[in-house]
Amino acid sequence: MSSIKNIVFRLIASRYPNAHKTSRISTKITVKNRKNLILGKCTNIDSGAYIMNGRARFIMKHHSGAAIGLLVVTGNHMSIPGKFFKDVTDSDKSRLDTAGEYDKDIIVEEDVWIGSHVTLLKGSHIGRGAIIGSGAVVRTTIPPYAIVVGNPAKIVGFKFNPNEIIEHEAKLYPEDERIPKATIELNYEKYFLSRIKEINKYIKP
Repeated sequence: MSSIKNIVFRLIASRYPNAHKTSRISTKITVKNRKNLILGKCTNIDSGAYIMNGRARFIMKHHSGAAIGLLVVTGNHMSIPGKFFKDVTDSDKSRLDTAGEYDKDIIVEEDVWIGSHVTLLKGSHIGRGAIIGSGAVVRTTIPPYAIVVGNPAKIVGFKFNPNEIIEHEAKLYPEDERIPKATIELNYEKYFLSRIKEINKYIKP
């Protein structure tokens, strides 16, 4: 049975030119631009996803996955005098958006788990190993191994402490791809230890 499932998943992945053959993509998702969906090894996107990636890319790197109901929005509507917003085309945006402000790539690094019904907005960058809680709305950069919840998404903790992150990375990544120890410790202090009171207040029932 598992071999049949693997064949089915490979057939589905083959519909997306930039999806790795080991990625698992539900048939019940909507993707505006299949060429702008880039999926690494052993990634998955569950049912109900809506990926609005017309002029920018949605990139999910190796061993990351998203639960049901993912919403990805890589761009904003453009307002043009004399046109209803629904009549503004991608060609209009390409012609007028010279600064690239309306559409930006969304990047999900390795080993990221995205909970159900999460929204990722243009320019979001989710760091390696992060956990995005169900219903979160992400619009900024999330540091590696952070746990975020809410709208807007806020950091409420880290998956591992610094020593555990260092040990984890040593087992999984070549030395030149590991996150520097100084960066790991700085993130843990800046986003967690120095904000414990604020975090406790935020998550208190």
